[in-house]
Amino acid sequence: MRFRLGTIEFGIEIGEVKEILRLKEPQKAQWAPGFIEGLIKVRSMTLPVIDLRKRFSFQAVPTETARIIVTSADSLRIGLIVDEVSDIALGAREVTLKPESSDSVWDDCLEVIVETGSGKVFIINPSKVLSVEEKKYLACPVKDQ
Repeated sequence: MRFRLGTIEFGIEIGEVKEILRLKEPQKAQWAPGFIEGLIKVRSMTLPVIDLRKRFSFQAVPTETARIIVTSADSLRIGLIVDEVSDIALGAREVTLKPESSDSVWDDCLEVIVETGSGKVFIINPSKVLSVEEKKYLACPVKDQ
């Protein structure tokens, strides 16, 4: 599934996507790192919501097309805020292996680069968006006093 942050196209394997939600205002959590926008309720679950623009050190710019992609980082269910979900399938493509060295801030979670007719799509692994320590922290959050 393809999504956009600014002018850059990213993707997540469709099997990793649980659902796509319209952006809703999360409940702020003062204890959370800056890229965590807060918490949202989705049916009976409370999910931490991560702004991928902030996580990847892009300038935060709100858009009307923003969505929350619900996925999992290992056993932790999370929401990823993206500027726009652009497509479900990539179509015909040529897969390029991940570069050995890259200066991109999303390099740790980059799986492969896919060449499409419209340009490159950077496929990320949602389980690598958070560090092991961050996942543990979010699994047992300290509530605001």
